[in-house]
Amino acid sequence: MKRKVCTFGLASVIGTAGIFTPFINNTASAQTQQEIQKKRSDVNSSIESKRKEVAKLQKQQEQLEEKAKKLDEKALDTSNKIEDKKAEHKKAKEEVAKLKKEIKETEKRIKDRSAKIKQRVRSLQENGGSQSYIDVLLGAQSFGDFISRATAVSTIMDADKDLLEEQEKDKNKLEEAMTDLNNKLDEIQTTLADLKKLKKDLDQQLKDQGRLSKQLKEKQNKAESELNSLKDQAGSLTKEEAALQQKIKAEKANEAIAKKAQQESKAVEKHSGSSSDGKSSGSSHKGSSSSKSSKGSSRNYSSGSAVSSNSGAIEGAISAGSSLVGKTRYVFGGGRTQSDIDNGRFDCSSFVRWAYASAGVQLGSGLSASTSTLISKGRAVNQSEMKRGDLVFFDTYKTNGHVGIYLGSGQFINCNTSHGVSIDNMSSGYWKNHFSGVVRRVVE
Repeated sequence: MKRKVCTFGLASVIGTAGIFTPFINNTASAQTQQEIQKKRSDVNSSIESKRKEVAKLQKQQEQLEEKAKKLDEKALDTSNKIEDKKAEHKKAKEEVAKLKKEIKETEKRIKDRSAKIKQRVRSLQENGGSQSYIDVLLGAQSFGDFISRATAVSTIMDADKDLLEEQEKDKNKLEEAMTDLNNKLDEIQTTLADLKKLKKDLDQQLKDQGRLSKQLKEKQNKAESELNSLKDQAGSLTKEEAALQQKIKAEKANEAIAKKAQQESKAVEKHSGSSSDGKSSGSSHKGSSSSKSSKGSSRNYSSGSAVSSNSGAIEGAISAGSSLVGKTRYVFGGGRTQSDIDNGRFDCSSFVRWAYASAGVQLGSGLSASTSTLISKGRAVNQSEMKRGDLVFFDTYKTNGHVGIYLGSGQFINCNTSHGVSIDNMSSGYWKNHFSGVVRRVVE
């Protein structure tokens, strides 16, 4: 009897050599997975290192901004002192003018007194116009005349003595007043020169701080970019490892199928010897694969919020703000708790937020506000078109580092380090030099 070998379709296709193929692929895949894991470990280590670098740069930036803010506060205080000293200098000059007028009047009095003395002498002169009292006495015609003349000369001399003493007093008084005034002017001019030099040094330090801040920001941006790149690498390696694990899983499934096919093949050969017309049935396996897709997300940042149409809020905000003039003190980070508000502790941005909130216009979330958030409120307005109620920004310790509410005619209300809430002139002095033309309209 002939042996009839009936083989399963899958077993005949795979064959003996094909059975071991999955083992080879498995080993290679495992090796690749180890390499990916090592790469990801290195990338994660780099990410941690880069995060520390970014955190360090952020801390340095905060310290730099704090230092710049203190310098800016000192510059504002120095500018105020310069203005005060200029006013004092102007007053002293007015005093000089007044004193010069007094000097002229005193010189006139001295001249009048001298004329009186000469007139008295001339009235007694009887011997050829002599100018001395001795000549007057020697010109007597008799002893009685001599006594009369002597008495008159004595009286004139006493009167002259009083006049001379008055003249001396006036001269001394004027000299002392002029000396004191000149000393005062010298002191004012010296102090003013020192303050101007200090202001110049502070401005230079602020410029240096700004340059350092810019360099530090560039480093920080670079470090953050490198960190994001490393995160992207880590994400790619994670996806690659996930795909490889899926591949390994599929290879193991194929390996199981191959083993089963080998066992079925051996069983067929074993039974084919005893039965020539035996029937066998094959089985088929279907593999399935799945894929995942992910969608990226993006953030939309608004360039500005809607302008409020509550026109009455402008006067309401200004009225509320004006009620605090001279009654508050500046505290960096103040005005963000009810306790701060109740005790009049504000910084520039929290004061602006509070003033408009008092009028029913919300410029922040809860009690939170900063120049960085207020700069995005409302809409931008050209400097030439700004009107009462607009927010005006100043480049102080940083770009747009200070904010206030415009009142019109070059005046604005703000909370600053020198006076707390006050109304200041932005058309001259410190504020003019730091106004960059940034205006936002939050209420129409």
